[in-house]
Formats: sequence, C-alpha cells, structure tokens
Amino acid sequence: MRTGTLVVFFLTVIATAFWSCRKDNFTTDPNATLSFSQDTVLFDTVFTTIGSITELVRIYNTNDNPVQISNIELEGGTSSPYRINVDGIAADEFTNVEIASGDSLWMFVEVTIDPNALNLPFIVEDRVRFELNGNEQFVELVAWGQNAYYHGSLDQITVLPCNEVWNADLPHIVYGIVAVDEGCSLTINEGTQVHCHDGSGIFVNKGTLDVNGQFGNEVCFQGDRLEQGYQELPGQWGIELEFEFETDLGIEQATVARGGIWLFETVDCEIDWAIIKNGNIGVQVDTVGSATADALVMRNTKIQNMGVIGILAQGAHISGVNNLVANCGQNCAAFTIGGRYQFAYSTFANYWTDGTRQTPAFVLNNYYVDINQNIQTRTISDTWFHNCIMYGNNAALSDFSEFIVDMQDDEMQDYRFEFCGVDSESSVADSDRYNEMVNGNTPPFTNVLNFDFTLLNQGGSVWAGGLPDEPTLTESFDLGNNFRFGNGTKGCYEQQ
Repeated sequence: MRTGTLVVFFLTVIATAFWSCRKDNFTTDPNATLSFSQDTVLFDTVFTTIGSITELVRIYNTNDNPVQISNIELEGGTSSPYRINVDGIAADEFTNVEIASGDSLWMFVEVTIDPNALNLPFIVEDRVRFELNGNEQFVELVAWGQNAYYHGSLDQITVLPCNEVWNADLPHIVYGIVAVDEGCSLTINEGTQVHCHDGSGIFVNKGTLDVNGQFGNEVCFQGDRLEQGYQELPGQWGIELEFEFETDLGIEQATVARGGIWLFETVDCEIDWAIIKNGNIGVQVDTVGSATADALVMRNTKIQNMGVIGILAQGAHISGVNNLVANCGQNCAAFTIGGRYQFAYSTFANYWTDGTRQTPAFVLNNYYVDINQNIQTRTISDTWFHNCIMYGNNAALSDFSEFIVDMQDDEMQDYRFEFCGVDSESSVADSDRYNEMVNGNTPPFTNVLNFDFTLLNQGGSVWAGGLPDEPTLTESFDLGNNFRFGNGTKGCYEQQ
C-alpha cells in the first residue's frame, strides 16, 4: 500500500509540474502580436431594426509559443449595436483566452442598428480590443445604417391603407404579405427602392398597382439583404403560402412559391421602368378581372435572376413592350392556362448558371391537368408576340427547345408570332401562326454573364425588326433609352 501511495504521489507531482511548465510556456514577449483575417469588419448596408448577416474574423497566433490573451472586449459593451461570439461563446468581454502556437480561433460579429431621424445612410461604429502582454490591437466594426419605411408582419397578411403611395425619400421594407384590397390602389413612384424580406411580397387582390419609374430612376424590387454576397443571389424573396391537400396517404402539407408581385383578378395595373430581381417569381398574374381590359401593362421593365419564373401568367391578360426577362431557374416567361398576351420588342433570355435547367425560356399554353389527371382547356385569344427574342443557353442541346407553344384544340386558339428570334425543335413555318421568324440563330448578346443583353452590331439584318400584319405596341426609345429607327431591332434593345 505504501508503494502504491508513493506512485500516486509521484504521478501527481509529475502532472503538476507538466501543467505548470505548460502554463509557463505562454509567451510573455511584449512584442508578441496577433494576426487577423480582417482588421475592419464592414457591413454595407444594414436597414435599421433588421439584423445583419454574420461576419467572420479569424484570430491567428503566429508566434512560436502559445499565447494567453488577457482581454477581448467589445468596447461599446451592452449598449453596442454589435454582438460578438468568440469560439462559440457570446459575450461582451472575454479574459485569459488561449491560442496554441500556429493555431487560431473564430470571432463572429453581427449588428442591429437603431433608427434615427436621418433619411440618408449613416455610419455606426465600434471596435473589439485585444490585449496581449500589455499590447493593444483592435478590429474595427463599421456598418452603414439606413432608415426605412416598414410594411407588414411576418405572421399575417397586412392590408395596406386604400390608395397608398410609396415615394423615394426612404427605402420601403416589406415583411410578410402586404395586400392591396379590392377597389384600392398602391402607387409606387420613380426611384423608390422596395426591399422584401424572405417569404415576403406584394399581393394585389382585385385592386390596382401603379409602378411609375423613369429611365435612370427606376423603381427597384429586391431582397432586404444588401451585403456583397447577396447582390445577385436568386430566391431571396417572394410570397410563400402553406396549404393542405389530401392524398392516399392522408393529409399532407405543401409550400408553394408565389410571385413577389402577385396580381389576382386585377384590372389596369401598370409597371413602367422597374427592376425586379433576386426573387422566386418576379410577377405572377392570375385570372382575368375583366373580359376587355388588361390585368397588367408592363413597359421598360427588367425582371432577372429569379429562382423559379420571371413572369408567370395563369389565364391572364397582359400587354408589354420593351421588357427584358432574363436568367431564371425555370422559365423566363410562362404564359399558361389560356388568356390574352400581347408583347412587342421584348427579350426572354435564359442564361441561368446556378444549376441545371430543364425547362424552356418561353412557354405558351392553354391547359392544365387537374387533380384527377383530367386536362382542363382554356382559350387563348387575340395573342401575339412581335419583334421579340426567346432564347437561352440550352439552345445548343439536341432535342431541347427554348421556345415552346403547347396547345390543346390548337385550331380553336388565336395566337401569332411575327418577326421573332427563337430556338425551337418544332417547326415555325406555319404561316397562320408564324411570320418572318428566325429559328436557331444565336442572338449576338454583348455579355450574358453580366446581364448585358444589348445586341452587338453583328449578325446582319437578321435581327432587324419588321412591321407585323396587325397593330403592335411600340415605344420611340428602347430599354436603354436609344431611339428606335424604323421598325427597330428585335428584342428590348436596339442593335448598336
């Protein structure tokens, strides 16, 4: 027993000596410093009351020995708009933080900014202080804050005041579904910035939406995250509705993505000089509100980088001129379940690169399949597309069409395409349906990867516009504010 006790005693002494040596091994060099993956954390731009993304800072020990950081402190303390987390622990201050030689640890930084009276972006600053062996180092925290108008709530549908007007003095933030009720209108004036939170959008129920942008001062609809990584990230916003349906296995839940701008049985809505980007479905128009009037007239508008569809119409009446719908996860435009569609000088160009796309850039059809697998047909009436381009990056694939016209009872439908550039595996030679078409000829777009769908001056007269057999929509200037000469150029831009 005495021998065993002695062994335990000596092991204890050795262990104590080991840990004492390990502790003494921390460098005490007053010149020792830390290295940081970034010495300034910048948040650009954060709307007031909305939290930021999480920025990461890596703290390195490049010294030959372990270090013990005596203090890490968020200088603003509990009153700071910033929050920090060091290696999984959230606090305002940390003491005696150890880092082995050649090792590192993470610091996570977030910010939420309180509103003030300014209508311009303002700077909110703080810093994190590191103390090592009597030396101080700092990581600067800088955020651009922006006041805004806030509309809606994440947990309910919010009906806007009747005949609401949104102006450009501050950005407008949409939370959840904001609705324009029957008989009411929402007017959005030039230069207004509309930012929709995840799962949010504008629902117009038998009311009217008027978007009144101007060239160079467009109305812009996008997500509410403006950090660099979100600039061209699709799928950031759009109405999501949950519903139940019955199957052989019982009641199941489903979530359906609806348009970020969703028009239902509307009449005389107008969207002019707008930019709609980075959502799920840009504009969705459902069901005619009038047998004679358009549900929507859309001019001089860009819809791009949608995770699902740019324009989704279901039995609607839409007219448009000088529009660009580009780079969507499924279709640029799906004009479905009948209706009336009249577009001129518009470009539907799908050069989606965020994944594999197996759907065409452009679809026109007049039916759907119901829950009992029966085909339900609706009428296509007085529909035409003049001087348009329907094309995409899947055009080179065999047996793939970027342009699909899919009809039931085709002879009973009223539609026609004239002077359009398309990619179709089916014939476009039927003179009753098609006139002066260009099929399978790649448009000379300037730079599709940079969303530049202007037409280079190459390819000859094949991209020149033509005078259709019936009246058409026209604008004196194209989407780039260039004058249109004569019959102009196919698509939304004049060939330069």
